[in-house]
Amino acid sequence: MTDLDRATLLDQLLRYVKDELAGGVDPELITADSQLLELGVLDSVRTARLLAHIRSEYGTRIPPLYMTGEHFRTLETITDLILLLRSQTASI
Repeated sequence: MTDLDRATLLDQLLRYVKDELAGGVDPELITADSQLLELGVLDSVRTARLLAHIRSEYGTRIPPLYMTGEHFRTLETITDLILLLRSQTASI
């Protein structure tokens, strides 16, 4: 996987969530800083789909330690988590 800049990654995640995970939520309400859990965008099934997408598209596995409401609060926090995990993997 090539290096992604933060803006590109955030844009790709936003597009994926709007297109694939919005469910009954108006996609126009979903922004980079929307509270995904409170808005009802993420539930257990959609979170599992998002984790699978992150693993397949970005080659990043999210360890259980990081599967918290804090890390999955917004697309901004998810983007930061992916970049953090990728940098940790790259430095090993």
